[in-house]
Amino acid sequence: MRAHNSTLKPSTKPMKRSPMKRRAPKAKPGKSNVLRSIEHRQNVASLPCAKCGIVGFSQAAHPNFNKGMGIKNCDSLAFPLCSDRPGVRGHHSLHDQGALYTKEERPIREWEHTDATRAQLMRMNKWPAHVEAAYQRAIVPLARMVQGDGA
Repeated sequence: MRAHNSTLKPSTKPMKRSPMKRRAPKAKPGKSNVLRSIEHRQNVASLPCAKCGIVGFSQAAHPNFNKGMGIKNCDSLAFPLCSDRPGVRGHHSLHDQGALYTKEERPIREWEHTDATRAQLMRMNKWPAHVEAAYQRAIVPLARMVQGDGA
């Protein structure tokens, strides 16, 4: 025979429900200050690797400053690094693993690669005004890192 459990008795009072809390709306596509552009990433990937100069194996690599895991920086800051291929570890994967540069050297090299990529794409007329506007917003934190807080 089972013992009676008083906690399972039906309540005589109706249960009160509080209204659901409203959450902040998620950012809508296209409303973010961060540029996401497949066309721009393809333009970056068409350039030779910024580290070794190999042609035909580049991918758009993003700087790894001022971000969380799984979050990429603005596409306007992307620069070309070569991919892994049979028998060769590419510079893109080495960069993402933190094995390409020292911790101190990394922001400086990312700044240099980003700047060189911007200059190359401008010479090729593949740096439109909306990419420049995104770049001007996105470069500020990297500039502070490289040049100090006075930037």
